[in-house]
Amino acid sequence: MSFVHLHVHTQYSILDGQASIENLFNRAEELGMPGLAITDHGNMYGVKEFFKYAAKHPSVKPIIGCEIYVSKGDHRVKEKGYYHLILLAKNYNGYKNLMKIVSTGHLEGMYYKPRVSHEVIEKYHEDLICSSACMAGEIPRMILAGDIAGAEKAIEWHKRVFKDDYYLEVMLHKTEVPGLSLEVYEKEKEYDEVIFDLAEKHGVKVIATNDAHFVRKEDGPAHDRLICLTTNAYIDDPDRLRYTQQEYLKSEEEMAALFPGHPEVITNTLEICDKVESYSIDRGHVLPKFQIDPD
Repeated sequence: MSFVHLHVHTQYSILDGQASIENLFNRAEELGMPGLAITDHGNMYGVKEFFKYAAKHPSVKPIIGCEIYVSKGDHRVKEKGYYHLILLAKNYNGYKNLMKIVSTGHLEGMYYKPRVSHEVIEKYHEDLICSSACMAGEIPRMILAGDIAGAEKAIEWHKRVFKDDYYLEVMLHKTEVPGLSLEVYEKEKEYDEVIFDLAEKHGVKVIATNDAHFVRKEDGPAHDRLICLTTNAYIDDPDRLRYTQQEYLKSEEEMAALFPGHPEVITNTLEICDKVESYSIDRGHVLPKFQIDPD
């Protein structure tokens, strides 16, 4: 058995991800993982480089994705509030549809973040795999707010659109940093438990992810300083944004230890990896056409 990280932020998650693509592939190969996803926040800036290093690591299948921002209503309306959602391309057609969704967010839905509506997702959903993302996802937020009926409605919508290519995510980040709050871990435990129940009720498979933002455990302090730059905060500010420093590319054994009663959340990542076809995004030069007067 093995495991595939399907929720991964590179340095192209600007001022949030600290993982270099080269180091991610080196580590994934070192851990014997058959695939690796890129799911940067709201953009696909790193895709070309991702394929470049994938070619140097043929044992690790590249999985192209994005953690998109989903508006609560019409994405063209400038109002605050959005959810996170993971989309992964199954093949070249899915890759093109993912580009259309991300581009729509930047061209039509930019308001603090490049947002798209559910309608845009449904329009371009073909050949995409979808998962429910982190605590900022629609379903975890509804669960934590006590709106179980709303969470079920959201699951039903995504399942209708993506069918068997829709998965629910669970994650656990129990910090080992002295003095750091366990609030994130406690909230994750709370909504994970409900997700397992709702997954069984609605016939949706569950995957374990780690929302990786850096490569190795020892990179945690460096990532913490990056977040200080992002939020314009001093490192000794007790009220600043902090990650748990568990958001790294964990091994299969580390991930399995988080969910000992649910081995399927590990094997289901392999199912997704198997669904993804190998394809190339390389093409020749695209030059403008000029009408030349034959005379």
